Amino acid sequence: MHTTVVPVHHTPLNIVKGFLLIGARVVIIDAGMRGGAVRVVNALQRSGRTPADVSLIVISHSHPDHAAETAPLKRLVSAPVAMNFAELKYVDGSERCPSTPTALAGRFFLKTPLPHLQFESFQPDLNIDREFDLKPYGVEATIFAVGGHTPGSLAFYVPSSGELSAIDLIAERIGIGGVLFNGRPIFPPFHENIAEVFASLRKLLKLPGLRKIHVAHGGPLRPEAVSRWLTKLDRSRVAPGAA
Repeated sequence: MHTTVVPVHHTPLNIVKGFLLIGARVVIIDAGMRGGAVRVVNALQRSGRTPADVSLIVISHSHPDHAAETAPLKRLVSAPVAMNFAELKYVDGSERCPSTPTALAGRFFLKTPLPHLQFESFQPDLNIDREFDLKPYGVEATIFAVGGHTPGSLAFYVPSSGELSAIDLIAERIGIGGVLFNGRPIFPPFHENIAEVFASLRKLLKLPGLRKIHVAHGGPLRPEAVSRWLTKLDRSRVAPGAA
């Protein structure tokens, strides 16, 4: 069963995106921010698919640029929603998902409206808190519970093509969208547990056949570039957010 990874761009310049995993069925990765539900459906149609082909909506984590359009998207495609239930309180309206800056850019970003965007609450249908096979949903891919970025963040791997969607474990500079210096990894503005992010990245880099790393902000990145970057951080003992 071959699976194709299709980016869904939610802003210009490759700054924010989600993904479609297209196989026998379609799994949507992230609903995006305001207007994202329509953008996802449009991407489905451009790919020759319809909302009826969608078997699952997966929310990688509950920051607004990934989760804000979940409720509207579910109404459009009528598919179940999966996420790590460690973040239930961030999507039912109880609390806002934490956004701890990794460096100065993150502190400035917190002064903008996007990290504080209010969105319609929703109740996910399926808990993913460990390795999860998507074959029953018509897609050859595996979900990994990676944490670190947020308490319940997820990543995705398509073994047939060697493509990893690391989402927000890393990003691409400059401006987390790769507007300049394409191919150079950087941490996004926020992480809750840097050590957990490092451990997750090292584990994911060992996936057999890995050849491309998709991220939600910029990218894609080459595994070799990410590996060199992590090694440089280790050797220099530089704080990750300063890289």
